[in-house]
Parts: sequence; structure tokens; C-alpha cells
Amino acid sequence: MNPVILPKLPSVPTLMIALADKLTAELIVTLESKKLFKVVNILTDGESLFETMEVQNPDYLLIDSELPKGGGFGFLKKLDRIKPKTKVIVYSGNANPDYLKVFLSSPALGFIQKGCGLKEFFSSLKSVFEGKRLVFSQTNNFNQPSETQTKTLYDFSLLTEREMDVWELLTISKSEKEIAEELCVSVSTVRTHKNNISEKFAIKGSLRITDLASSRTTFSSINNYV
Repeated sequence: MNPVILPKLPSVPTLMIALADKLTAELIVTLESKKLFKVVNILTDGESLFETMEVQNPDYLLIDSELPKGGGFGFLKKLDRIKPKTKVIVYSGNANPDYLKVFLSSPALGFIQKGCGLKEFFSSLKSVFEGKRLVFSQTNNFNQPSETQTKTLYDFSLLTEREMDVWELLTISKSEKEIAEELCVSVSTVRTHKNNISEKFAIKGSLRITDLASSRTTFSSINNYV
């Protein structure tokens, strides 16, 4: 008699939560019912963060940028040296341009701004779990319903490493000539990279990529809301 081979059930990623607000953490835990992830631990400060990550070895870490004793610039910069297997998702109260710049140069995979609706938050997590490097930010007051807030959607995972270099220099208002000198390429090459970024971000009309980048408001794509 041949053995019955049962289909292998898809595994859900494990998630460790490190948030300053325990109530928010508990609210996120309720999303477990959607079978998107499994919470393995909740921390409310970063004193033993890396030690706990090493013991628990979660697939993902959702960390508050304002987490006591961790979560700020130092945490992101430390990721380059430690290179943990756990993929990091930052949960931040504002899209501070300096913090975003450090985030984009770090191995962290996702950035979600606090105050977005539950639907947007869930979709952001889903996109990150699918392997997309994502920044989700909103331009208006968080007290407004999320449906009325202005959202602009761009996906940085579409950019090549060199295009990302050009983008980061554009965010600090570098001119094409300055970018060319810093990257040791020609001005025409810089323009080609800018055109490629514009095409990938579908930037049309009067909006210029230079104005978009230097405006210091950075966004990314969540293509399919659930």
C-alpha cells in the first residue's frame, strides 16, 4: 500500500514586535487571525533587543523608531555591522528625512509610518513578507481617516544600486554635475539614471524627479490593498 503524501502547508513568517506602545503591539497581534504571521515575542524597550533576536531568531522584526534604548539611528547603523538574519521593518512616527536616509542605506527592508489605517498597515506587512523593500508614508494629518489622506506610491526595490545612489544624492539637492563628480560618471550618465528612475516611478507631467527627491517626502508602493 502506497503511503498517502499530504500537501505541505505553507509556513507563515515569525514576527517579533518591539514597540514603545504596548497597546499598539497588542492591536497588531490581533492581525494574527489573518494568518499573515505568527508573533513570537513583544518587547517594549531595546535593552536586550539583539540578544532576544539571537535566541528567538524571528523571520522579521517590527521595531519602533522611538523604542526606548533602541530603534533610532544607532540601531539602523548597527545592522550593517551585525547583519542579523532577521529582516527589519521600521515603524516610525514621522518620515524624518535624515532617518529615512539612514534607513535606505541600511539592510532594513520596510518602513511604515505610524498613523496609517489598519488596511494600509496590513498591506505594507504583506508586501514586505513578499520580499519588496518598501517605504510607506503619508503626507497629511494622522487624525484624518486614512481614505482621505494623500498617498504617493513608489517602489524602491525597482531601482538598481546605481539608481539608488543617484536618488540618495538627489534627496540632498545635489546637482547633476555634483552627482557626476561624486559617482565618477558623466553628466549624461546621471541623466540616464534619472530618466530610468522617472520611468520606474511613472513620474509624468510637470512633476520632476529632482523636485520630488529634494522635497524630502519619500514614499513607496503598496500595489494591492487587501
